[in-house]
Amino acid sequence: MSEALHHVVEVDGRHLTAATWGDGPPEIIMLHDGLGSISQWRDVPAALATATGRTVMAYDRSGHGESLPTPTGWWPADWLHQEAHVLDDLIDAVDAVRPVLVGHSDGGSIAAIHAAGADDAGPLVLLAAHSWLEQEAVSEIAGMRERADDVVSRLGRFHAEPSAVFEAWSGVWTSREFAAWDIRPMLHAVSAPTLVLQGTDDEFATPGQATLTAAAIGDNADCRLLDGLRHLLHHDAPDLVIDTVVDFLNGDMVTG
Repeated sequence: MSEALHHVVEVDGRHLTAATWGDGPPEIIMLHDGLGSISQWRDVPAALATATGRTVMAYDRSGHGESLPTPTGWWPADWLHQEAHVLDDLIDAVDAVRPVLVGHSDGGSIAAIHAAGADDAGPLVLLAAHSWLEQEAVSEIAGMRERADDVVSRLGRFHAEPSAVFEAWSGVWTSREFAAWDIRPMLHAVSAPTLVLQGTDDEFATPGQATLTAAAIGDNADCRLLDGLRHLLHHDAPDLVIDTVVDFLNGDMVTG
């Protein structure tokens, strides 16, 4: 598989950096977590492109990596829904047709919201995605806010404005306005084959986050808990995650 092509996609007044492995419109689009970026996927996009033979694109949402605009203050309480609308337009902008969406954490939530509102969404892979607010996530993020200087310092390797993106993300997650966020009632509208993966030691969620998310989607969702893996399950066991995704994409639920 060739090296990634780095490019910029202009969507809804946003200047989004992207990287594509392979030729032609993306067949797999990867959505990073709440503090993530293209580079934080490490070698997973390239390995997934090689393993599937499909063109893979990862992109940075606004405020992440080098993408603009930079946030000023907390994300709004409906920011995940807003990002799902941006994803709709991004898919059109890159000429993708029913791409597989691979979303980690908040990126998985965005992919699920998109799929719930689309008539022809492609298959979904939700890696440690959230569909409602659990106290485990709030407590973990509140703890990160208490050591913000250290967190921001580490994020500086990946983001042009690490302090801004950390404040935007951690602020809304711990806000009163976001406390009632719950997309499970809309997930029955997700008709695409869906794989829900989560580590049993995810520090941001209980196993119920995965099992109840899959149950809310229905029979077209396959839920798997991966023993001993934490929230960054694709860092803990990248080969296992990639193999599981490839098996899903080659399986009867997707191809049959």
